[in-house]
Amino acid sequence: MTVVALLLTVWATAAIYFDSPFSELRTAAAIGYFVLALLSLFVLRKGRKGLLITFLGFLIVLAWWLSLKPPNNRNWQPDNAETPYADIDGDQVTIHDFRNCDYRTESDYTCKWETRYYNLHNLSGADIFITWWGSPWIAHPIVSYDFGDQDHVAMSIETRNAVGQEYSAIRGFFRQYTLTYIVGDERDLIRLRTNYRKGEEVYLFRTSVTPQKARKISGIP
Repeated sequence: MTVVALLLTVWATAAIYFDSPFSELRTAAAIGYFVLALLSLFVLRKGRKGLLITFLGFLIVLAWWLSLKPPNNRNWQPDNAETPYADIDGDQVTIHDFRNCDYRTESDYTCKWETRYYNLHNLSGADIFITWWGSPWIAHPIVSYDFGDQDHVAMSIETRNAVGQEYSAIRGFFRQYTLTYIVGDERDLIRLRTNYRKGEEVYLFRTSVTPQKARKISGIP
């Protein structure tokens, strides 16, 4: 149990450090929590009081951490400045804020946010793209719906970075990033990863999913 308590203490300490809303106090708060937890564990060992105090401290930090809400009013990067939404009228789907960026380099691009129209009768299936950019244990999926002559609709759940904010895999395990759905053209979402980003591998997995199943997966009733 002591090992479990230590692991929970390390996580709670990191959560305080990364996610504290008071940046000037986060280091002191994280160190203070860690020291108090260790003192509880190793000074109050008799009667398991130390363990109880440590677990209680973790639960308090966890409850606070789960209460954090993502902001929606930051200075977002141009490639995630808008959030998509759809109007559904029978089999007619209108997608607003459909992303279609024109890239010159990974960081030099012009984004167009379009309105596109699709008929669900043309939905013939869905494929999955998987991208890797380093660790074999971390990958990113993108689903692409095939609408035949109406082209493909690619969907990706991504971090919504503010201007000047960079991605960190470690920070990604905490509440450092807002998530957003990107709905866009394959020539945007996929070509960015195959042609412009460095060190990223992209694999396409064709599926045999039926149009009915693809529609169900998309969440459209």
